[in-house]
Amino acid sequence: MKHWPIRVQLTLRYFLFFSAAALLLVLSSWLLLNKSLVSTAQSELEERTEDLAGFLHRQPQAATLDQRRSALNREYSGRDEGKYLLIVDQNGDWLYSSQRRSIATPRSPLPPRSPGVTPAFHTPLRTLQSFSCTIQVDENTYKVVTGLSFRRSEALLRSFARSLLLLTPALLILAALAGHVLSRKALAPVAAISAEARRINETNLSVRLPISATRDELQDLSETLNQMLARIDTAFGSVRAFTANASHELRTPLSLIRTRVEIALCFPRSAEYYRKTLEEVQGTTVHMTALLESLLALARADANVETITLSPVSLDLVAAEAVEHWRPLARQQGLALRLAQSHEPAWVMGDITALRRCVAILMENACRYTERGGIEIGLETEQGLVTLLVRDTGIGIAPEDISHLFERFYRGEDVRRGDRSLAGRERAFKSGSGLGLSLAKWIADRHHAELLVESRPGAGSCFRLRLTACAAPMSGSAANAPEQTVHGPSITQQLP
Repeated sequence: MKHWPIRVQLTLRYFLFFSAAALLLVLSSWLLLNKSLVSTAQSELEERTEDLAGFLHRQPQAATLDQRRSALNREYSGRDEGKYLLIVDQNGDWLYSSQRRSIATPRSPLPPRSPGVTPAFHTPLRTLQSFSCTIQVDENTYKVVTGLSFRRSEALLRSFARSLLLLTPALLILAALAGHVLSRKALAPVAAISAEARRINETNLSVRLPISATRDELQDLSETLNQMLARIDTAFGSVRAFTANASHELRTPLSLIRTRVEIALCFPRSAEYYRKTLEEVQGTTVHMTALLESLLALARADANVETITLSPVSLDLVAAEAVEHWRPLARQQGLALRLAQSHEPAWVMGDITALRRCVAILMENACRYTERGGIEIGLETEQGLVTLLVRDTGIGIAPEDISHLFERFYRGEDVRRGDRSLAGRERAFKSGSGLGLSLAKWIADRHHAELLVESRPGAGSCFRLRLTACAAPMSGSAANAPEQTVHGPSITQQLP
């Protein structure tokens, strides 16, 4: 049944439930009627015994056995009423026995029973219900057994059973119809939700399902679907924005390349002009290559198709390498670059290539937006954490831009103004794409680290990469340390 439609399953379950309830009702009705008939017969037998006790008490105490028999015959033979009656004294002599041969043989007592009402039992002629008791009259003790034919009760029970058997198929049919109707009614709201959900596609993801204030599972289902639609809408919006921004970022350098080449081909040029044009085209293609590599890295991050390998890494080494690599460029831009040495070893579990890339992004960002002053790379260790910080004296970041800083392609207004204010200087950077910090944030997340930023407009910025510290390898090298694999993209891009 698990492969059948839910409507069929509900119909069958309702049918089984109502059928079981109907059959239970039929059986209970028959048992209650049987019990009622037995109880009525017992009441009649008890009343007959009470009547007999009163009659015996009214008889003279000095009456002989024959006189008592005669009195009982005169009293009860004329109103037998279809009941069996046997009276025996303490000596075993019978005083009265019903003359109804259809019930029992005359003067033949019923099977011995314990005092009180006994269940119905069978005789050679029919089924009887009996009641026995002992009556004490003066010094005489009488054992009384009275019985009642159960023929009428049995006939009534059989008739009632036939009626119930005829009624049972109708009850089963009604149970099937009720199950079908209830299953349709129960699934009607689900069908309505499904119909509304089918109307939603990629062109109208802003539409939401109606929510009924019923506080039940259907309301919870609608709210869950609306939440899912909101996530899908956000994802589609991100994809659209990503595509649009990527197209825009790639269109600008391509237009520049096309313009330079077309101008160079319009008229004959000197070799020096062609060389300069080719150098500009080469610089633009390098910028495009870096942009495409960042896009590819982020796409791999979203797809979660590759892994990074974690092993003990010395952040002192990573920071020192970054300073050595960026010092010539910083000197060319008139910036002071300083490394603040840590007094304690700074070992973390990480992927050294990915961490180099993250530090390179922070360094490029600092160099790009710092016109004068300097840049400092430092390490801080406290309470099992190692923090690598990159501090600059650049243009800073507006407070309203900090919350969006790690979004893809996001570039604040102050940053764009900073680009224009620095455009007059001879710089080694093309216009930023807004992907670097997104990639740095992803690298931090894959290392279960925090990437924090503190900044004020005009007062510079400070980025902090906070990782969990680990013990230094015994051999002094990370080569012999155990590695851990974390799923995610492999960051293969080296320092710029």
